[in-house]
Amino acid sequence: MAYGVAADARGRTSFGLPAVRSRAETTMGELGMLQWLAVAASALLVGMSKAGFGTGAGLLAVPLMATALGAERMLGVMLLVLIIGDIFSILHYLGKHDTRNLLMLVPGLATGVVLGSLALGWFRALPDADLWMKRLVGALSIVFVGLQFVRMAREKQLGAVATPYRPKVWHGVGLGMCAGVTSTLAHAGGPLVAIFMLPQNLPKQTFVGTVVKYFFIGNVIKLAPYFYNGLMTRDNTLLALGLLPAVVVGTFLGVYLHGKFSDRSFRLVVYGLAFCLGLY
Repeated sequence: MAYGVAADARGRTSFGLPAVRSRAETTMGELGMLQWLAVAASALLVGMSKAGFGTGAGLLAVPLMATALGAERMLGVMLLVLIIGDIFSILHYLGKHDTRNLLMLVPGLATGVVLGSLALGWFRALPDADLWMKRLVGALSIVFVGLQFVRMAREKQLGAVATPYRPKVWHGVGLGMCAGVTSTLAHAGGPLVAIFMLPQNLPKQTFVGTVVKYFFIGNVIKLAPYFYNGLMTRDNTLLALGLLPAVVVGTFLGVYLHGKFSDRSFRLVVYGLAFCLGLY
């Protein structure tokens, strides 16, 4: 069961954590130590990923936070954490982006967020909505871990490719829409965008700067439907603000580790853990 955190008669989960109530009702005061450690680790991973180290670390951050908070509450808290990380990254990559890619991707992104919001409302109307949301997040995590391995294989293959891929406009719009849907449902649009942009052989800073700005725009757009669906509560906002130091530490840690360790090795560990959490 993807992210199935079953509670016993005492209201404890299989991790010994308090059972998470649906509809994002758990308050900050009800979080246990293990839950705080899990959400802090998630924010740390977001910061590292936004710094350009361990690209795709968000694939582990999302299921880790969903396991601690429940899928519905994770969506609201993680959105704010991602926006915080985006702001730091944009400051670092000012003026470094590919305008053509953004002009192709963003219109599809906006459409995808609308479609994803409709799907999100449908999932939340189901009986045992949080359980179904956990299964959805888990399934998407497993799928996108697979896509990341495809991306890594393509990275190796592209070393010998001379002609970069130049996407047509409808390619970018369609991909942006698909990424907008998955990003709205589970903050899982990154692998799709990366696989689309990687064959273009853009300079690394241009690549990262384009991705960061694409998702910052998408995350800001997602605020409206998340508010409408009741995911942006006062307590979720306070929790996200409380995780700000972890995002900052993760950003500096990512910059430091970038020149110390292999990004590829780190990603393999992250993807393996994300796959296991997805199965859980």
